Formats: sequence, structure tokens, C-alpha cells
Amino acid sequence: MVLAAALAGTALLAAACSGGSGTPVSAKQASYQEALAYSQCMRTHGEPGFPDPQPNGDLLINGQKDHLNGALMPSAQKACQRLMPKIKPMTAAQQQKLTARTLKFVACMRAHGLPTFPDPVVNSSGIEMHLPSGIAPNSPVLKNAQQICRHLIPFGLP
Repeated sequence: MVLAAALAGTALLAAACSGGSGTPVSAKQASYQEALAYSQCMRTHGEPGFPDPQPNGDLLINGQKDHLNGALMPSAQKACQRLMPKIKPMTAAQQQKLTARTLKFVACMRAHGLPTFPDPVVNSSGIEMHLPSGIAPNSPVLKNAQQICRHLIPFGLP
């Protein structure tokens, strides 16, 4: 079960994009609108709990909290693929920095009652973290460790 995933990076769109009033739309606004269209499509195609993007356009997804249905996710993703936000890949230096920060979080979780907390998967498009097998999402041990280690969570992920 995915604890959290983030589509890291924000697509940099041309500031020349214009809204209905002819007013230029910032790259941040355009990125948000692009991600919002994707989120709405995912909800329409069987994932009613799919979250809206963050104000900067990033999608933070917590399958358990967002009540996502793993069985319907592939068909929803296929239907909405054309709307999936374009992601500016992280550089190797950004990946290295994110990996170092995430490993500090993982070490903290392991030190506070979850010795089998797995390493994250970090690549050019973001980060993926999973709960250790056998740990319930509402486990008191997990909640306690999250509370203690929250200051180390990359990007403020759930």
C-alpha cells in the first residue's frame, strides 16, 4: 500500500498561455490547472477520492487516506493519460538531495518502532514510499513514529 507518492517537480509552461480574459497565466497557475483536469478525470473514471493538486500543481497521493481503489486505478489512468501533467524530471543532484532527506525520515521511522520500514523509491519523477508489510495504516506504532519524524518528511508528504 502506498504511504505517499508525489509527482515531484512542476511543469514549466510558457507564461504566454492566456486565460479567458486574455490575461497571461503564470506557469504555476497553468501547472495547477493541468493537474486539476487530471484529478477531475481520475474521479470521473472510478477514483472518487483522487485528490486535487497542491497550489503549485504537485499531486500528493495517499492511497489509504484518499480511499483509492487499486482495482480501478489502471483503467482510470488509461482514460486520463492524455491529461496527465507533464513533469519536469529532477536532476541527478535533486534526486540525490531528496534521497538523502528521505533516508533520514526512514531512519527515524526505524528508530521509533518500525525496524522494517522500507527504503523509498526515488527517481527523476518523484518518490514512492510503502508501509512495511504487516503494519496497519492506523497502527499506534505507525502514528507515533510519524508524529516524531514528521519534521523529516520530504515535501510535507502525508
